[in-house]
Amino acid sequence: MGDLAPHRTAARAPVRFLVFSDRPAVRAFFGTLGSVPDVAPVSIEAAQTQPLDGLAAAVVDVALDSAIGVAVCRELHRRRPDLPVTGVVCCPNAVTPWTLQALLASGVSAVLDLQATAEEARRTLESIGDGASVLHVQLRRDHGGVLSEVFAPGKPRGETQRRLLELVSRGLTDQEIGSRLYLSPHTVKHQIEHVRRELGVRNRTELAAWAGRHGLYVSPSVGRSAPER
Repeated sequence: MGDLAPHRTAARAPVRFLVFSDRPAVRAFFGTLGSVPDVAPVSIEAAQTQPLDGLAAAVVDVALDSAIGVAVCRELHRRRPDLPVTGVVCCPNAVTPWTLQALLASGVSAVLDLQATAEEARRTLESIGDGASVLHVQLRRDHGGVLSEVFAPGKPRGETQRRLLELVSRGLTDQEIGSRLYLSPHTVKHQIEHVRRELGVRNRTELAAWAGRHGLYVSPSVGRSAPER
């Protein structure tokens, strides 16, 4: 268990934290904050069985597989709703509206990217240990709208994209999707390409797989002819 040493204020109690990560680089990074922390694998099994008593904070590495990382954050929050959890992403390219929305919905108290310095990471853990919520991420220049999408989830554009991903996961064509969303096939194709680039996937198959991992997949048993509700 890592003990975050008091910083500047001698009377401050250390923050005891546990890192869920399979990557040596992540362990080394958080090891610079104090004693080298214990590391649990990023898995639902670890989140279900890892002792949480006496723990003041948890850090979950969501960089390699955001869906699993988010599930771990959700399980930790279910087991201990009062436990501050920090989701760690690797770089600006990994930060999309989808990732941030999923993390915030999972009950995390903070999001931190590994572009942060040790001092910034230290302050983040100290702040969430004090009950604060922290969002410390660097965004790509062309992701300027990420925060507006995260903090204004009711925007029609965000809802359209979610519906678009659902229909792509069902295997519908651009024309079929357009008829349901009242968009032209050309507009549907353009929006699918935009989402695909934003999420960093190579094709529609990977886009559908991503949608399935994030709860937007509709079972094939529904069928293309299923009535819209």
